[in-house]
Amino acid sequence: VYFEDLGPYVGPMMVLTVGYGVHTWDRIVHRKEMNRQIPVGLRRGASAAQSLVRLNAMGGMSIEEQLNRISNCMKNIDQMLVPSTINNFINQQYVMRQEREIISIFEDAQPKALNYLIGHVKLGLIFYKIKDHRSYRGQHRTELIELLAVDRVSVLSIVSRVSLLSALQLMKLPANNRAEHWVRNIILSTHQDDLSELKTMND
Repeated sequence: VYFEDLGPYVGPMMVLTVGYGVHTWDRIVHRKEMNRQIPVGLRRGASAAQSLVRLNAMGGMSIEEQLNRISNCMKNIDQMLVPSTINNFINQQYVMRQEREIISIFEDAQPKALNYLIGHVKLGLIFYKIKDHRSYRGQHRTELIELLAVDRVSVLSIVSRVSLLSALQLMKLPANNRAEHWVRNIILSTHQDDLSELKTMND
């Protein structure tokens, strides 16, 4: 049976359907890759439960609340059936507010809380979904990575630095002229035995 025998619109609709299906599958595979986190065995120190108790005892917003806020913002940004390009076009201001909230959480977190957050979020997916928008004040991906890889790198543990490097590698950012600077700054900010451990853990 030829497409023209079924009507003039059947062929194009089938092509669009197949194309959208392939695109959706590609997005699922890419998202799965972005969801990768460093193995739990690389994390040192207290257990997750002990860390939570200590962090929550510091006062302010609990670490669970911060994680939930990041998770909710990501759900609002990352629509499963709607490509990010379309979602950003239709709901740009809303998406940008969600991105800004995520950046603010990482910006305001105390050092120990920041390290806990980095170890318990899907950092690669966050970098992938937060975009650099056209407006000067909308360079959110660059702003977030700059915050972690430059402004706050001094308070990051070795494990957090490995997570950050891994997320940058997943993003494949050679097109960004700041990518090399971010990676170099993380490495140059790490010294002596910590640098050897960073290299070992990142292999």
